[in-house]
Amino acid sequence: MSKIRGLTDRAPGSRLVTHAVIALVIFGILTWFNQVVDPLMSYYLATAAMYATAMFGMTILVGLSGQVSLGNGALMAVGGYIFALTSLNWQTVPILGTPWNAVWSMVFAALGGVVFGLLVGGIAARLRGPYLAGLTLGIAVGVPAIANRFPGLLGGENGLMLQVPYPAGGYASLESEIGDTEGDFDSDAGFEDEGLYEELPDDFTDQQGEEFVQDDFLTEDDFLTEDDFLTEDDFLTEDDFLTEDDFLTEDDFATDEGFEADVDSGAISDDDLLTEDDFLTEDDFATEEGFATDEVAPEEEFDEEAFGVEGDLGADVSALDGVDSGFVIEQWQASVAVAVACIVGFVALNLVRGRQGRVWQAVRDDPIAAAVSGISPSGSKVSAFVVSSLFAALAGAVFAQILSYVGPGAFTLGLSLSLLVGIVLGGRNSLIGAMIGAVILVWLPEFVLSLASDRGWEDQITNNAPNFVYGLAVVLVVLAAPGGLVGGVQSLLKRIGAR
Repeated sequence: MSKIRGLTDRAPGSRLVTHAVIALVIFGILTWFNQVVDPLMSYYLATAAMYATAMFGMTILVGLSGQVSLGNGALMAVGGYIFALTSLNWQTVPILGTPWNAVWSMVFAALGGVVFGLLVGGIAARLRGPYLAGLTLGIAVGVPAIANRFPGLLGGENGLMLQVPYPAGGYASLESEIGDTEGDFDSDAGFEDEGLYEELPDDFTDQQGEEFVQDDFLTEDDFLTEDDFLTEDDFLTEDDFLTEDDFLTEDDFATDEGFEADVDSGAISDDDLLTEDDFLTEDDFATEEGFATDEVAPEEEFDEEAFGVEGDLGADVSALDGVDSGFVIEQWQASVAVAVACIVGFVALNLVRGRQGRVWQAVRDDPIAAAVSGISPSGSKVSAFVVSSLFAALAGAVFAQILSYVGPGAFTLGLSLSLLVGIVLGGRNSLIGAMIGAVILVWLPEFVLSLASDRGWEDQITNNAPNFVYGLAVVLVVLAAPGGLVGGVQSLLKRIGAR
């Protein structure tokens, strides 16, 4: 097997062709799987592909380059916000002038990730160990919080809402869609908008001057005078309030003897009181047989012609403009996520198995020896950060399409920690480990929650069970297989082969 790989590596362009075939085969299998499963499974597939896209960058940054990163969730936030802002605010591509679509938003999100990776990587190249971890942790906490400082642009704590389009449509915010249904009223329109002046007639000022006459202005008689204000005579005095003589005392109430004396014993007789015959009995209520014998008016048939309705009363969704009745949004989201993941995986595979991958490994194993060999350790670290930031930004753009939303609540510190946990469980030195870790991140919480619901656990235990299982799994994997699941399997196969 190693000889065949060596022959393919020596042939010009053979590595690219091999990797392209691998990516296309995986894309075809996942696309077929997306078409035959239900929408919920398509959503899980889209989420797993999004995680895999981000963790391909984690494999390069943590596994090959040997740097610690707790802030890849913030790098995803950069891509998600750039995707949302360009989708909502730009109608044409700058300079080119072509109509805007989601592909261009993905391109600009990738460019934003590269720029942010250069800035962070330039600082991170000078740090190592806990100092580097502290830097990335601060980025993970600080970058999503920037949205609160610019609520007008980034939506603040509520974030920005996206309406994911149909394949032939563009992106639009939910607020703009609501505004269109309510008359396209723009509450932010100012008096400087040209559209307002275009609707006014040319003789507007002359007409207004003729309408305002002298009688329309206030005169002295329209203002308040001293007679209109309250005086001392208008306020209550002590004589207007109740005194002690106005309240009832004990002498005003009747005693027991008084009540007995005032009642005329001959006024009420026994016939005036209710007896048992005056109350309803069981015979007065209808039984089931009685109800069954009651005649019911025949049900009249619905006259469709009288109401102007003919045929099926169900709504025809396909008749609406721009709506395809056979379109499933979850399948479309999964298709986009799988396509991006396969493209990113193809690029990552070529980088890992090429010269740049060997450079990253050399700097990770011995920076001094790499520097003596002519490799720049700082340049290697910066390049790893740039690639990881690029992949994370694309994953953030996909995440924005899956959620139809970008905001601080979507890119929390927990997202960064989840990516790190996934790469540790799957295997930080392998792209296959990144894919396995992505599946674990999606499957494990659902499995734990379903298990908790079947066992009838309390809500407090159920909500915290996935985090507990995550932590327990990380501890077990680190102790039993430090290289993750893929590293453990590789070590086991080597031991079997050595025997």
